[in-house]
Amino acid sequence: MREHCSRCGLKFEREPGYWVGAVTINTIVIFMTFLVVFATLVLATWPAVPWPTVLVVTLVANVVIPIVFYPTSKTLWLALEMSWHPLEPDELEAARDRVT
Repeated sequence: MREHCSRCGLKFEREPGYWVGAVTINTIVIFMTFLVVFATLVLATWPAVPWPTVLVVTLVANVVIPIVFYPTSKTLWLALEMSWHPLEPDELEAARDRVT
């Protein structure tokens, strides 16, 4: 990932540890996805649940989805955080300096 936006000059990581919120969003999404996939598979095949299939499908989902969703979670975190903590004047000036 780039350090700054090539269009507006915004520094993406505004402070050390900034992406912990994105990791939290990603964790919540994968946990909820796991619950939905697991419950759907169990309920759809009840009473003869194919446990090896459920295991493989949920493991694949738990490996693939966080990797695919992580860029989106970073975007969501940046948008959420900027909604309650707008850019400071010095951040705006630094962004303008990077673009010009």
